[in-house]
Amino acid sequence: MERRALLLTWILIIIVGLMAIFYHQKWMPVSQGDLDIALFSRGIGTPLLLWLNGYLGVFLNFQYLSPVGALAIPLIVFGLFRWRHLERWQQALLVFTVMAAAVIGVFGGFNYRYALTLQPLLVVAVTASVCAFFTGKQRTFLLVALVVLAVGNTVLSMELRQRLWKANPDYSSPDTRDGSMKERLDSGPRDLEAFLDSNGVRPTDTVLVNNLPIWYYATERPGIYFWGGSDQLFLAHSKPFLFKDRTDDQAASFLMDSLHCHYIFSTREYDLYNPHYRAFLESHTQLLASDERGFTLYRLKAPSEP
Repeated sequence: MERRALLLTWILIIIVGLMAIFYHQKWMPVSQGDLDIALFSRGIGTPLLLWLNGYLGVFLNFQYLSPVGALAIPLIVFGLFRWRHLERWQQALLVFTVMAAAVIGVFGGFNYRYALTLQPLLVVAVTASVCAFFTGKQRTFLLVALVVLAVGNTVLSMELRQRLWKANPDYSSPDTRDGSMKERLDSGPRDLEAFLDSNGVRPTDTVLVNNLPIWYYATERPGIYFWGGSDQLFLAHSKPFLFKDRTDDQAASFLMDSLHCHYIFSTREYDLYNPHYRAFLESHTQLLASDERGFTLYRLKAPSEP
């Protein structure tokens, strides 16, 4: 039984390693092509990726997560088959893991940050299981294999981001930017106050903020939170749509007259998510500035402006 368990464990590690290679080299596209921009940027632009990075992203989103977590899948299956032999705390942990993975996969699978919350638990569970099931050199070799699996996947992920950056000039990540590590990890505008002041935005002017929480950390200026990808405004007591059931002229009037908003703060990447929003920017706003980090600032045109 011990030899079979050892052989099966090595087979699973090799399979996951091969999956990581195919994932980065074959399955993940590096250019948008005819894929939807929002789905492409989230890594779920194909039916296969919708499962790998979406529904099963807790285990298989190798772009951001360690493949060691993928080895938790057979561990969970084994635990379910051996349910009666598990201790109560193990049963509780297994139920929690299955339920959390299901909830994240169904409701939040489109965003790797939600899957990341379970990553420490999965990695620790796999590592602890190896330490519990095996001893001596067998355990050592398996633990080294897990480290090689994790490090190798990191190298593949960094190489994938380099290819994404070369194929998409607007793509950006800490390992594709120039500058010191502190500058590369800082994704906010270098000086938001100066950026706004230099483009005529007064401290009392209300700005439509397109999905950029950094606004509320970097300034105390009034801002209305908005997500162009879903066309949703986040107001104090409601979350109405901006363009739904409105013409573009009506949307512009609603922003200026009802919300007293004459500027839009966004990024070049977010400007592309929604075709309707992008068309609205082209027809009803003037681009005032775009900085080296991709932040954009628009001014809404008055009805009489061409």
